[in-house]
Amino acid sequence: MSLHIKNLALNLNENINDLIIKDLLDEISEKEKSDLDVVLSGDLELRQKKNIIYKFWFSYFPKKISHQIIQKTEKKLGFSANPKSRFIKLNLLKIAASVILIFSLGYSIYHHYNYHQVVSLNEYVTLPGEVKKIILSDGTKVWLNSKSVLIASEPFVDESREVLLIGEGYFEVTHNKEKPFIIKSPNLKTKVLGTHLNVSDYPTDLITEVSLYEGKVELSDKNTPANKMAMKPGQKVSFSTDERNFYIKSNEFEKPAEWRDGILRFYNEDLNSISQKLERKFRTKILISDEEVGKLRFTASFDTEPLDKILKLLSEAHQFKTINTKNGIIIKSLKNNT
Repeated sequence: MSLHIKNLALNLNENINDLIIKDLLDEISEKEKSDLDVVLSGDLELRQKKNIIYKFWFSYFPKKISHQIIQKTEKKLGFSANPKSRFIKLNLLKIAASVILIFSLGYSIYHHYNYHQVVSLNEYVTLPGEVKKIILSDGTKVWLNSKSVLIASEPFVDESREVLLIGEGYFEVTHNKEKPFIIKSPNLKTKVLGTHLNVSDYPTDLITEVSLYEGKVELSDKNTPANKMAMKPGQKVSFSTDERNFYIKSNEFEKPAEWRDGILRFYNEDLNSISQKLERKFRTKILISDEEVGKLRFTASFDTEPLDKILKLLSEAHQFKTINTKNGIIIKSLKNNT
């Protein structure tokens, strides 16, 4: 490594992760990008770590393709200032930081134990509309819902079994009182010993949900660890990602993770939330152009119905209209003729 690169690396050492985050979020300046590339070119280990992070990131957050019709409609309806955009941006920032942290830890663990025990950083990904079953090294069974990612350093060599979840997963955790199983997601940290639970924490959702069917778990706010609660079987907890509050209700009549069998079931759920689930399942962008329509609530169950039929049935329950474009679907109030 040249003296220039060594000096640059020393100056940037504490900021490398910040620069990588900026690069992931496409907010890096040309000067910062140049400095980062120079340091990476002279550090093989850092370059390997960076390549793993980028491979993961762009498999889950690919570069956006322009959807001109929907973009024009969004602008016409004033959606360019969508209040969710700032939330999503901040959440992506948190996810990027979490991803870098867990990859850094996993990478360090791999190299630390490489000569004693083979440890690998495993990445499990589901595509839109796909459900995948995984068995982790400790025997824990995980079902990943559409467009989700699970990252684990396996086998679990530390005092706890930690995984990173982005999206939704149903877990049947192998009991081990000596090694708690910890699920880190964008907004929550879920700690269990052995239990059956469902965690849904997508980066674009305003609500994170955890349903507990067996055992006990402890939930804590990733931002404020002291903000935590213990869950009991038969409970479903919704965590408001803007208010940072926990809301508890019963799930004793719910069948665990019906999405594993392709079933979509909504319990008094608003159309904003439903549309996000439909987007992930059917790989179709859905834009709700009216705030009041997005607040409409539904209780319904669907199995093999195609998207157009689901929207038709929902619109019959609460009247709204849909407009199909080649790039997605726009949902509008019947009163809105724009």
